[in-house]
Amino acid sequence: MKRSNSLRSVLAGMAACMLLFSCSSNDDNNNTDNGNNDDTLPKNETWIIYNGSANWSGGIYALKDNKSREINLSGLPFLQVTSSLGGSALDKMLFKVNDVSNTKQGINKMGLDATGKVVDQGFLASQSNAYETNYLVAGPTEGYYWDKVRGGLKLQKFNPTTMERTGEIDFSSLSEGQPLESIGQLIIAKRDNKLYLDLLLGSKAAGNWQVTPVVKEVAIAVYDLTTNKIENVTKMGGTTNLGVFIDHVLWSLDAVTGDLYFASVGDMKTQPSDYSSKILRIKKGEVNFDTTFALDMKSYQFPAEFNRLFAYNNKIYTTIPSRAVSYYNGGQHGVRYRDDVWYWNEIDAVTKKATRLNMPPDNFYTTQNPFFHNGEIYFLSNSTGDGFSGVNQYNPATGVVKETFRLKESGRIQGFNIIKD
Repeated sequence: MKRSNSLRSVLAGMAACMLLFSCSSNDDNNNTDNGNNDDTLPKNETWIIYNGSANWSGGIYALKDNKSREINLSGLPFLQVTSSLGGSALDKMLFKVNDVSNTKQGINKMGLDATGKVVDQGFLASQSNAYETNYLVAGPTEGYYWDKVRGGLKLQKFNPTTMERTGEIDFSSLSEGQPLESIGQLIIAKRDNKLYLDLLLGSKAAGNWQVTPVVKEVAIAVYDLTTNKIENVTKMGGTTNLGVFIDHVLWSLDAVTGDLYFASVGDMKTQPSDYSSKILRIKKGEVNFDTTFALDMKSYQFPAEFNRLFAYNNKIYTTIPSRAVSYYNGGQHGVRYRDDVWYWNEIDAVTKKATRLNMPPDNFYTTQNPFFHNGEIYFLSNSTGDGFSGVNQYNPATGVVKETFRLKESGRIQGFNIIKD
């Protein structure tokens, strides 16, 4: 075994050296394995694939024995959804925002039937009719969600197995009397039996979907689930607006270090340089922002925002655009921002150096974050220029990138989960 590992290390090193001569001036990670050395598909996994069309509708597919490196979804059974923007998975349960028709606001639960097809298994309705139900599935019987109608400064509790509301946590003591006040509207994270929730106090101008905070800062409220008390409210200046949308998660718990990371996007309409998009951290065992740490988007590209986030072993994985981008400016909403300009990068939390991973560029039609599985990190990409829509996996220990699969004539990849037997 030692000899085999050594040989692989030598070969990997030789490959890296050969590829070094073809590198451009950026910090690309060009170790690539296209599956030629080991094309074995895992038999004990079911791949859950969300695909989408131009109007964001699509299907949720489950592939087990019919997995391949090139997947044509035509003719395969699926659950039709009007909004196919990916979701979350816990064991064999799947969850997404809103029902399959996207007309009912709330949390939709899905699973696999006896034939292995994805089917509806329950729905927890929000009292609001607006697109705003943020949620966290923390365990089989532990879930949390935000419902403005029930109270902006109240966090709702639910049972993910039964999909029943089980109570609420009241944060109204944090009110400052602002027109819009919310807790957990965009960030609901859990670590060490404590909840970390974004606290937003401000107002919203006409034509702007973001809340403008009364004080230009971000705030996280920490709630201790053991004592059932608010333990702390930690604040950080120099940026605004933690998170983006309800189904666009911008926090990540580093499973190795225990550090908790959050991405703020700033004001996406005006993109002020003095309140730019940042990635912030609350270290393991702490309840305050780490004032010694911040990744500033201005260090990599500007104007732009951090719009994906995953942390593992003191490395932060996110997309950085190859040019300046704006979600609003010049009437370019959803067009120029969704060009093939977003590149997956690994940023060292200590040195803050960004290394571009050797993967196809992405056009931001999928918002799913990377995830860790069996020693590798999985990344989703859609690239119009490269004609690529699929998933790549990256081994953080060896630096090797391997194409997991690509879709063929099957729309865009919108979400990807792995369910183990």
